[in-house]
Amino acid sequence: MKVLFVCRENTCRSVMAEAIFNSLSGKHRAESAGIERGEKIDKNAVKVLEKYGYKAKERSPKSLDDVSLRDFDLIVAVCDEFCVDIPGKKIIRWDIEDPKGKSLEAYERVLKFLEVKIKQLLEEIEYEGS
Repeated sequence: MKVLFVCRENTCRSVMAEAIFNSLSGKHRAESAGIERGEKIDKNAVKVLEKYGYKAKERSPKSLDDVSLRDFDLIVAVCDEFCVDIPGKKIIRWDIEDPKGKSLEAYERVLKFLEVKIKQLLEEIEYEGS
């Protein structure tokens, strides 16, 4: 299964979700994109990912225009607001705080929330596939 994580600018939440998913998943893959393209990946998101043993890809943010939506089986919106609707695609919505510009503790809260949600998602994917 191929999953696309989407947030507002692809600088923080979706980048964190992509890194966590790809680290925890064996055979499934994830990418991330934003509704719009941010300027650069959030350095605090990378710092917190590395602190917890995850590796973020070194790249520039992407927008939905930069990916081929037909390549993805599932889209997960990781926004704290309604941020995406893509007709004909299965979308899961997780209401996630935007830590951008906040303390490192906020980034850690988001990371821990994402870990729980992604582990649940992987269990569901494996269950549905069996």
